[in-house]
Amino acid sequence: MSFEGKTVVVTGAAQGIGLAISHRFASEGARVAMIDVEALRLRKSAAVVRSHGPDILEIVADVSDNLIMHDVAAHVAAQLGSCDVLVSNAGVLLRGDLLASDALAHWQRTMAVNLDGCFNTAQAFTRQLKATRGCIVNVASIHAFVAVRNSAAYTASKGGVKQLTQALALELGADGVRVNAVAPGITDTDMTSSMRSDPVALEAFLARVPLHRTTHPDDVANAVRFLASQEAACISGVTLPVDGGYCAT
Repeated sequence: MSFEGKTVVVTGAAQGIGLAISHRFASEGARVAMIDVEALRLRKSAAVVRSHGPDILEIVADVSDNLIMHDVAAHVAAQLGSCDVLVSNAGVLLRGDLLASDALAHWQRTMAVNLDGCFNTAQAFTRQLKATRGCIVNVASIHAFVAVRNSAAYTASKGGVKQLTQALALELGADGVRVNAVAPGITDTDMTSSMRSDPVALEAFLARVPLHRTTHPDDVANAVRFLASQEAACISGVTLPVDGGYCAT
């Protein structure tokens, strides 16, 4: 198995894309640290992932807290060994227009989780990744390339993830650490359920997708697995759309 004996850390691992990524790496022999803020959902999801591999560590933590993420990194190293693959997937989507009463709160929380979370997690695990000559895969979004109405915070945060990915690739490359990102399209998760349940909105979106389909969490997991593998040994600083061709239109 390709990741036998490797330690993989996944944030936002309790559901959706993060859960699919955790499944994928566990099925290939990795030791997986699953991190999420939702304790009950994480416990249930980790129990399912353990059917693919016994070395599953569940950690309840908020990626927006820098100090906590450093503690998490130390705990992972003590329990599973130094990190080989770091997948920063934790994210929130809080919609609303610029003049809404909660616009500032939405902006601050979105940036804290989506962008600060990527920075905090990368900083916490960088020493381990340098030691293992490992890699980081961040989860951005097609909205790192294309803006969307009433989601200024989300769009800006995911654009920041793309740029952070490139900056870290430049900074860490000399130590053999690759840094890439994936940019999913509308994915079949709870986060996008409101849009997918609206036939008009969904069809309007799919009209711009050459493959005329939404993205499945396993599609994203497969792309993350590729970027983390030796097949991608000369790829760094890339944000790979997983969107059915949406960004090509």
